[in-house]
Amino acid sequence: MLEAIAICLPILGVPVDGERLQEDIADELAGSPEGAAIPENAQGVGDPFPSGLDLDWLGSLADNLRFTMDLRGRFEYDTGREEWSISQFYGFDLFKVLSGPKGDYATILLQGFATRIDNNPAPPWFFDSPTDWEWVYRMFYINWKLLPRDALNLKVGHFEMPFGLEMLIDTNGTLRQVGTAPNLGIKADWGVTLNGVSNGLEYEVGLGRGSGNEWKAAGSPYALVGRVGTDPTRGWWVGVSGFSADLYRPGTTIERRRIGFDAGMELGAWTLMGEVSGGRNGQDDALHALGELNWRDSTEHWFGYGQLRTLKQRMAGNSWEGTFQSVLGVEWAPDTHWTLSAEWVQNLQRGMNDSRDSSIRLQARYRF
Repeated sequence: MLEAIAICLPILGVPVDGERLQEDIADELAGSPEGAAIPENAQGVGDPFPSGLDLDWLGSLADNLRFTMDLRGRFEYDTGREEWSISQFYGFDLFKVLSGPKGDYATILLQGFATRIDNNPAPPWFFDSPTDWEWVYRMFYINWKLLPRDALNLKVGHFEMPFGLEMLIDTNGTLRQVGTAPNLGIKADWGVTLNGVSNGLEYEVGLGRGSGNEWKAAGSPYALVGRVGTDPTRGWWVGVSGFSADLYRPGTTIERRRIGFDAGMELGAWTLMGEVSGGRNGQDDALHALGELNWRDSTEHWFGYGQLRTLKQRMAGNSWEGTFQSVLGVEWAPDTHWTLSAEWVQNLQRGMNDSRDSSIRLQARYRF
């Protein structure tokens, strides 16, 4: 594998010191937290770790360490069923930069949540019933620097799929989503990625187990995913992504293949962004598209967004079927502890198994 890495890096324009690469890969390493590079207007309110516990008693171990307890309650009203479903999350965020005499050499990001769902009509496969408890991992990895200036990093653990806008925007724990899980069939997975910045391009390519929250090997699932894009801190960006996977499901696997494109532009307090991807779900054609316009106020307390999104599938000889939705959402962070959110989703075109015309989602989040 090391020889393959050394061959591929010059193609990306990354200078390679073969002896240094051999030595550093023998260690464990890391990079920067999710969403660090995207323009601030697109990120939403607050920062990924807006508060945290006082850890000064740890002495030098507290350097570049943030630990936050994260509590959330989410409520969704389905107009088709005329019922509420409730989700509760009790967890933590840990962020640590590891440093040595020569500077930072690794980043650790750990996020885990005891999750309770009540009356969920379509729970993820790893829940046993519509009302259940489960431990859920979000980001849970170490990203180790293999080469200077973030030219090459090695990420090991549970990582978010580097596909489309998901690589740029931290949607974890928020109502605002960009459709990664419904489109790809998975949002985060256990595995490894190579990531970094080279010649003005940001890249990340990963290989995952293909089973999501839990490590499952039955059926030999896997997920191969990657994205290359321009530097978004310039106020605009474009990117191209690829995804090929056989994903674990109880008793079987499902096939997903995607090629995607994303782009965005910052216009003062406004950001316009979107992504489109197409491919196959098994033998069926598949299409996903999303466009978003968002706004963030100068105090960084308010964030609003509007989306149009579609997810469709076509069997051989049939017409396209699926959903077409409009979304309006708002986030308010009155201080460094609270974030209150609301979102309205209107089905402009319903899928075959979707009885609702619209849904209302509310969330209260408290960090300390």
